Amino acid sequence: MAYTTARLFSTVVTQTFFRDIQVIGQENIPKDGPLLLFGNHNNQFIDPLLIISNIPRKVHFIAAAKSMKRPIIGHLGKALGGIPVERPQDLAKRGFGTIQRIDGNMVYGLRTEFKSQCKVNDILVANEQEFQIVEIINDTQLKINNNGQIDSPIRNLQYKIQPKIDQSNMFEQVWIELSKGACIGIFPEGGSHDQTRLLPLKPGICIMALGASQKFNTKVKLQPVGLNYFKGHKFRSKVIIEFGVPYEVSQELIDLYAKNKREAISNLLYEIESQLKTVTIQAPTYSDLSAVMIVRSLYLPDKARLSAQDNLELVKRFSSAFYKLENHPEVKEVVSQVKMYNYKLKALGVYDYQVMRMEKNTFKDIYKIAFNLFMALLSLSFALPGYIMTIPISLLLNTYTERERQKALANSKVKLSGKDVIASYKILASIMIVPAAIAIYTILFHYALKKWNFISKEKQLKLTLIFFLLWPLYITAMIRSNDGLIRHSRKVKSQILFYLYQSKYRKLKKSREQLQDRIRKMVDMLGENVVADFKKKRVFSFDAKKDNLDIDNVFCSLEELGI
Repeated sequence: MAYTTARLFSTVVTQTFFRDIQVIGQENIPKDGPLLLFGNHNNQFIDPLLIISNIPRKVHFIAAAKSMKRPIIGHLGKALGGIPVERPQDLAKRGFGTIQRIDGNMVYGLRTEFKSQCKVNDILVANEQEFQIVEIINDTQLKINNNGQIDSPIRNLQYKIQPKIDQSNMFEQVWIELSKGACIGIFPEGGSHDQTRLLPLKPGICIMALGASQKFNTKVKLQPVGLNYFKGHKFRSKVIIEFGVPYEVSQELIDLYAKNKREAISNLLYEIESQLKTVTIQAPTYSDLSAVMIVRSLYLPDKARLSAQDNLELVKRFSSAFYKLENHPEVKEVVSQVKMYNYKLKALGVYDYQVMRMEKNTFKDIYKIAFNLFMALLSLSFALPGYIMTIPISLLLNTYTERERQKALANSKVKLSGKDVIASYKILASIMIVPAAIAIYTILFHYALKKWNFISKEKQLKLTLIFFLLWPLYITAMIRSNDGLIRHSRKVKSQILFYLYQSKYRKLKKSREQLQDRIRKMVDMLGENVVADFKKKRVFSFDAKKDNLDIDNVFCSLEELGI
């Protein structure tokens, strides 16, 4: 019952926060048997909620013990059957004194207390690097495993000590659950981050899979899950979830694990990383990610309609091409032109799909402007009271999430700007703030009825109760109305800008057509270098009939990226 309630809550939360959730490959999920689900981790607490609300079987997620102790997320994690794991970085303590210098494998401290604070195999964190402690000589000297991380001596450093943690109980619990045929969820990158590529994976998932297979003679399946966000930190953004094809841990790896654990774990970890890349979009930077999205859209005919699966597959292929052919002169030049085109779009304040649709037809354009303006005003008139009433809520949420973002960024070495925690803290804060706001507005409404005193006390109570029940429903409808307001406002803006800057837009559209032609020729020329048997495996055939094509699905992700 607790799991069902928590899963329903997860569904409501994710459906409210995201405007569009598309799921690919649900048919790949095994209905029973031991399963290890592993995914990328770009949206902190939101990631497990999205997976849980879109999978038909019960999932026990591995969760940081620190998170499981928090007021709201901890209760939710326990209801969902989360398995807590202590992380060394969560237990790190600041060291006494300072490190005077690190010279080779030797660490020399000043007013340090290495003998009381440190143990052999603990991790010394200094200069944003981690070193395993090999030997503690005295309170001011110890030996570390440098591994060539520091070539020249460094001096006068603050430092932290991360304890070595015995995770045997946690692994034992996971192995037992897997032996019973349970589904375990894990994010092998460790912590969440906002980078556009995977972080180095932790070996824990390999120990879970190989250990259960060896100890209980259990055939464990592994399944990658890709969480592909489009401005996932923003309210009413988009996400595409892809469940990859599950596969069993090979008997060869299980046998190797019995003889050479390190080699078996290394081989399986490489395989897991390769599988995770097949369901996620990888790019060196956000600029490159934007370029990939634009290249994908320019490659398609202007009225092409693709499924979410084909759209995502095309993005992944272009992303893969950028990695494999990054030094190819044609690819470098096309990427440079695409980035310049993207810069021009932002300078003019329009999106790529709007440039594609631009064609001067005075009567048709006036009709479009009038219709979209009417729809925008209609949406605004419905949503305006909600905007006014939610201003205090928005201010509180933004203040709180910005503070938490800065805190998370300061405590992390892998976050770029801390965007991966924004959505989570907005939701956590909303769970506390929104009910309080409903109560306050209900009291104010009742007070206003009482002060005006134009109806009886019995009717005042009835109206107050109706307000209390309808206010959350109105806010939900207001959110949907706001989606329409944004959509129609953008259309009006693009049409008006087109008439104000016709010559610039015509030049931009012409450069778009030239770039589109060049990208298609590049794909025909280099496709075989990226996808084996490319002609048979093309996502889109340009011989397809144009009668069945429609534009609405093609550029939705571009809109979310702000392109």
